[in-house]
Amino acid sequence: MFRFFLTTSFIALAAPGFADTFTAEARVDTVTIYPGLATVTRQVTLDLPAGLHDIIVPGLPESLASEGLRLSAPDGAQIGAVNLAYDRLPVTPDQSSDAVIAARAEVERLEGVLRDRAASIAEIRLRVQAAEEQIAFLQSLSQSSVGEALTAASVADIRALSQMVGTEVLAVRQAAFVAEQEAQAAELARKDDVEALTNAQQALAALLAPENSGSVLTFTLNAAEAGEVTIDISTLEGFANWSPVYDMRLTTGEDAALDVDRAVVISQQTGQDWTDVQLVLSTARPGEQIAPSDVWAQVRRIISEDDLDRERAVMMMADGVQSLSRSNMGALTEEVMEAPMAMTAQADFSGATVTYTYPGRVDIRNGVEDLRLPLDRLEFDAEVWAEAAPSRDNIAYRMAEFTNDTGEVLLPGRALIFADGTMIGFSQLPLLAAGGDTQMGFGPLDGLRLTRATPNKTEGDVGVFTSANQLTEQAVMTVENLTGQDWTVLLRDTVPYSEQEDLEVEFVANPAVTRRDPDGMRGILEWDLDVAAGMTQDVTLDYTLTWPSGFVLR
Repeated sequence: MFRFFLTTSFIALAAPGFADTFTAEARVDTVTIYPGLATVTRQVTLDLPAGLHDIIVPGLPESLASEGLRLSAPDGAQIGAVNLAYDRLPVTPDQSSDAVIAARAEVERLEGVLRDRAASIAEIRLRVQAAEEQIAFLQSLSQSSVGEALTAASVADIRALSQMVGTEVLAVRQAAFVAEQEAQAAELARKDDVEALTNAQQALAALLAPENSGSVLTFTLNAAEAGEVTIDISTLEGFANWSPVYDMRLTTGEDAALDVDRAVVISQQTGQDWTDVQLVLSTARPGEQIAPSDVWAQVRRIISEDDLDRERAVMMMADGVQSLSRSNMGALTEEVMEAPMAMTAQADFSGATVTYTYPGRVDIRNGVEDLRLPLDRLEFDAEVWAEAAPSRDNIAYRMAEFTNDTGEVLLPGRALIFADGTMIGFSQLPLLAAGGDTQMGFGPLDGLRLTRATPNKTEGDVGVFTSANQLTEQAVMTVENLTGQDWTVLLRDTVPYSEQEDLEVEFVANPAVTRRDPDGMRGILEWDLDVAAGMTQDVTLDYTLTWPSGFVLR
């Protein structure tokens, strides 16, 4: 996103030199997220008299770019000059929302509670202090009175004095104890009040954060009639993204099916919260290449076989020498420089853009990472089989194929895989056009065990009087079904292939091969096997390579 620290002006309409000024907050209404950025539509609603007015909209994101800024007004209102300021912001009145006002009131209330609590604790402490002073006074009084009583030699007076002092001191100490317990309880309650105030202050700070910085939009509006006017402000903002995620649940058996729970993961760091917004997700990618790349024709030259041999000799010498003279490399350098590097365009979605409108309104906080929102559930019929590659694996794997009959494109995304209620792991769903089909793996089948052995392998002359060489190999592959259910197994193996007439390749398989070179993959052989529960299926493959003497097999 480009950022300009200056005031950007659009085309201004001719207007008188005076106008009423109105300040209003822009509320985010609709957000359309693309990969990497978003179009944010805010609305400003004002009750205006007829005539020309200056409208100030504070609190917009600081990183807002004027290139993607668009304003629209309803019939009967016309927008004139538009300015977007990043620094030297105009003075605006307090546009606090109801949430900010409520948060401030809560902070002020809790501050008052803390003040009252502190005064109450101080009053209780005064009672404790007064009790301590009263005890000290009684103790000093008893000491002086005992001295006078001893001089009067009256035992009865001494006894009466001691009883009176003891009774009074006990009463005062009990009162002090009660006051101390009240003070400690008040201190504990104060800790809860302090925590509540801290939380309220943080909540207020979170609400005020977007208001402490940003940009201010000002524009003129000419209203033909008095009344309420709603202006849409559309901006293009970066640091927003979305991607689909899938929970794919495969059920095997006679009625094999695939249930797909589809969700979206959203993140945004635009600088402002999106609260109670209509969310639209688009597969369009406005931030990427919009036209095909240029292409260049390759320059081709011919060279004599003698020159080619000399060139090859020079290249072989270059492997062991750090530097060569330019004259020895001239022809090669010229050819390389005249052939520009081929350029290819980045892969893009084929077909029309897909747009998803999320049902209901949502809150997406600034700085949120991976907010997950459920989208829908899709149901597909599935074809399930086991796939085995004994030359590479010792067990088979569960595979499923399904057709996208939803009528819409399924976007690529990370998928959590389940098979018969058990979580298998993660995979990646590729882009699947409407009507297209795809195959996906759904985990290992530990009960389908694979082995591959090569008991016979020979290489040498065909016979004493022959001029040909041969390589013969036999592979024995075994599929053992210990899963407790019947499986259709696609077994895949390979034989060498040749592109030379003098190198002949022949093979024999038992049972016979179902497919050879599937999808144009040369040398690949496939068998469709039905392996019942508890049974074993063997596949034998023999192949022979034959070539003339004087040649080496590579």
